[in-house]
Amino acid sequence: ASVETFTQRNSGYYTAVFERHQRGQLGALHVNLAALLVPWFWSAFRGVWIIFWAALAIDVIALVCLLQYVKYTPLLDAALSDPDNNRLLISRYSGWISTYLTFGTVILIAGHLWRGAMADRLYYRQYAKWRIDVTTPNGWDLRRCVLACMILVFCVPLTLYRATQQRLDDR
Repeated sequence: ASVETFTQRNSGYYTAVFERHQRGQLGALHVNLAALLVPWFWSAFRGVWIIFWAALAIDVIALVCLLQYVKYTPLLDAALSDPDNNRLLISRYSGWISTYLTFGTVILIAGHLWRGAMADRLYYRQYAKWRIDVTTPNGWDLRRCVLACMILVFCVPLTLYRATQQRLDDR
């Protein structure tokens, strides 16, 4: 079974990458740029669902952390209007803002780098499996991308919205 039949698009790139991987010459710094920049769409088109779900989880966690800035900045501003009575709140909100911003940024960047580095390796494993079992996802399938878009549209906005809301009751 050929790489061209498996990939359907960009077969020259994947032929070279798969050959280097088989020889153990695929460098640790090798990155698939498409998977680095748009991992959800690359993985859905290619059927590498482990990358899709990992990208979704990592990016949602990172974005929730980054959006805590939106949640806590107005509270910090309100606490700063009366610093003598809000020392604890100022300290707490400042700490949370810097922690969430740092953690969210690190997770977002590290997650993208990991996905970019692992994409071709996992795609090669999928190719090896496809050579044994032709029912393994292969090629470039728009239906998989539509499914991924539906998952993203229905899950991500609600999760991000809920994560940035403040509790208004006295619990």
